[in-house]
Amino acid sequence: MIDFLKKDILVIARDRTELIVLLFMPFILIGILGFALRGVLGGDTGELNMDVAMVINDNEQVGIEKFSEELHELGFPEEVHTELQVVASEISPYHLLTNMLEEESLQDMIHVMELGEEEAEKELMDGNIVAVLTIPENFTYDSLHKMLLNQGDGSNLQITVNDYGSLYASMFQDIIDGFAHNLNFETAISLTLGENTARESTIDRNLGGTETISAGEPINSFQYYTIGMAVMFVLFVGATISSKAYVEKRNHTFNRILLSGKPSYMYLGGKTISAAMITLIQLVILFSLSTLIFGAFRGKTIEFWLGMGFISIVVALCVGGVATLLTSIAIRLNSDSVSHIFSGGLVSLFAFVGGSFFPTSDMPAMVATIGNWTPNGAALTAYLQWMQGLEMSTLISPLSRIVGTFILLLIVSVFIFPKRRSASS
Repeated sequence: MIDFLKKDILVIARDRTELIVLLFMPFILIGILGFALRGVLGGDTGELNMDVAMVINDNEQVGIEKFSEELHELGFPEEVHTELQVVASEISPYHLLTNMLEEESLQDMIHVMELGEEEAEKELMDGNIVAVLTIPENFTYDSLHKMLLNQGDGSNLQITVNDYGSLYASMFQDIIDGFAHNLNFETAISLTLGENTARESTIDRNLGGTETISAGEPINSFQYYTIGMAVMFVLFVGATISSKAYVEKRNHTFNRILLSGKPSYMYLGGKTISAAMITLIQLVILFSLSTLIFGAFRGKTIEFWLGMGFISIVVALCVGGVATLLTSIAIRLNSDSVSHIFSGGLVSLFAFVGGSFFPTSDMPAMVATIGNWTPNGAALTAYLQWMQGLEMSTLISPLSRIVGTFILLLIVSVFIFPKRRSASS
């Protein structure tokens, strides 16, 4: 096995074209995509700028006073009346909305200007702004009436957009939709549990910020594309190993190996180990260079790297399974056309559905589901979950899919690989 490993490493090391594909090409793409999309994936919104107008037809203070007067007319006890009045001032929807838009993370991206209705419409038509957010009359009163008393139909924020800024307008609408969704969700919970007095602390913590379900920091673009390109380009190792196997068969090197008394399945197993070891070396180089030059994983703990190493070993084994299958097919058909089809088309398809180019959350649900079952997609999921600080136990699902794929590939490879006599023919 060691001899097979040395041979395969030396063969690939002498092929400059393969080295460029396996090492330099992914690193170049990491740099290009990392710099191009660092604002989108890295949470740096400073490079995204949009101007929006806010038309305010509501008077917040008048709405709160009107709501307070109604509480008095409904005959609430003085203690309850006072408490609800304080809560109303704290959770006024207009107050929460403006606080969210003034958050530092959004201020660099969204520039809000208060305009009259006609002026805002003109600016929108001229393409100077991408959206108009209208606060309707009685917005504060109607919203508080629904939120605290569960009476009435509440109120609605109105967004008018322009086709000139469709992308930014869509982003702004998503932000406002998120605000409304969180507000409605918290209101429903509080009304159900009867915990209206605790609403202000709950809402203020959840609106206008960035929520994560993990202990780690949000993943930036260089981290994402380092992993994305790594799990994509390791697949090329399988195609490369199988192509070299076909060359060995054509040059009768394979036959000489068999004549030396080596079992044919030892040769096949050697391809598995060679592909796995070369994949590990490739991953170490990519992660190291990305850390040194782009700072992708700078300052990470030993525990973090041990987890990354464990995932990489599992991924490398799966790539070894891919190489074994492609080698079996190449020897069986006495052609490396399948290897070229795999590297020329299937790898790109796997990378697309697996999320190497952009997150699968932006894709249709069916595509994302398919991607999670590809070896590279499952590997990407495992890496990202570990990078977000999740426990190793949460990686059982993606890693089990990778291991299952590896076992399946080995079984199929052994079944396809020709017997000793036919293999040497």
